[in-house]
Amino acid sequence: MRLNKYVQENCGISRRKFVSLIDSWSVFVDWKKIESYSHEVQWWENLEIRWINIKQKIRISNWISVVLFNKPIWYVCSRDDRYNKTIYEILPKEFQNYFYIWRLDKDSRGLLVLTNNSEIVNKYQHPSNGVEKEYNVQIDREFSIKDYKKMKKWIIDDWELLTVKMAKYFQEKNKYFVKIILIEWKKRHIRRILNNLWYKVVDLVRVREWQFELWNLREGSFKQLRINN
Repeated sequence: MRLNKYVQENCGISRRKFVSLIDSWSVFVDWKKIESYSHEVQWWENLEIRWINIKQKIRISNWISVVLFNKPIWYVCSRDDRYNKTIYEILPKEFQNYFYIWRLDKDSRGLLVLTNNSEIVNKYQHPSNGVEKEYNVQIDREFSIKDYKKMKKWIIDDWELLTVKMAKYFQEKNKYFVKIILIEWKKRHIRRILNNLWYKVVDLVRVREWQFELWNLREGSFKQLRINN
């Protein structure tokens, strides 16, 4: 494994900070000074990063840690935000260096998948992999067949083509919902589509990402899983 990837996932050090540590001759593997951030490390070696007091044996596992988190509204998917509460204010210390896959907007809630493996993030965020994201969206009125056909074809908003894989209308207790499945994801994707069709989004909940489902995970709580790499 590349050293920069290892420290990013296991020590919570950003790529930019790690490059500065390399440049300042602060990184050692088996007591040898490292001059390249792409240096390959092995599981039996020892890592030392001076100035920030890190000394540890390299641990490389075939298992990937995944966290399922039920994000409440009004929290943003960011590590640092001067004006908003972030998801990392809720998550415990051991998950502060985890990466989120497919962010959720501040005013949306539901399933957020996080992992300590940056390659998984890059792999599954790309539309070519066909990873599904499923949402239950409450709207302010009945959903028409005409609008369904428009949505299934495409919607153009701000010169961007917005598509869905599937949309299904349903009602519960005099409330109106559309179940939507996306493959690609663009900023405020679903809200922009529905706004173009003159619907108001009352509530937007992501209930599934990839192979993971929200089920009865309580809002603001999380569950940690291990999956094979």
